[in-house]
Amino acid sequence: MFHFISIIIPMAILLPNLFFFVIPPRDLPDNMEDKESLLFKMAEGIGRLGVFISPILSPIQHEEYYEVLSLIGMFIFLVLYYIGWIRYFRLGRDYKQLFSPMIGIPVPLAISPVLYFICASVVLHSPLLLLSSLLLAIGHIPISLKTYQRVKK
Repeated sequence: MFHFISIIIPMAILLPNLFFFVIPPRDLPDNMEDKESLLFKMAEGIGRLGVFISPILSPIQHEEYYEVLSLIGMFIFLVLYYIGWIRYFRLGRDYKQLFSPMIGIPVPLAISPVLYFICASVVLHSPLLLLSSLLLAIGHIPISLKTYQRVKK
């Protein structure tokens, strides 16, 4: 059964990414060769597909205390994610800002959506979303860390 209201969950993460494609970084490096491991790229791709599709398969639930705590976690990680995007745009769309640490968190624009989706898996009671979130983490975080190492120089 489809729960279209649950589409809000992936759309909240997808929204700033749409701006990225409309208004790209001003200094996208030319030397960004595709050096990521095939395993990381596959995990990231499968995880990304799962976190954007699986939420519509489950209703949002917020009756139990752990569901409410997970909603709060979602809100916190979404705010952190948006702050990272705001920083990127306010600092002139500097590509490095997409990967730079923030408040002691390495690659916050990779870590915060993963944690957001893990919390969402609790709210949706979705093992598929949890698995997809973990696959996204396995691929997206190492790739982002490697990209940061290349662009920070």
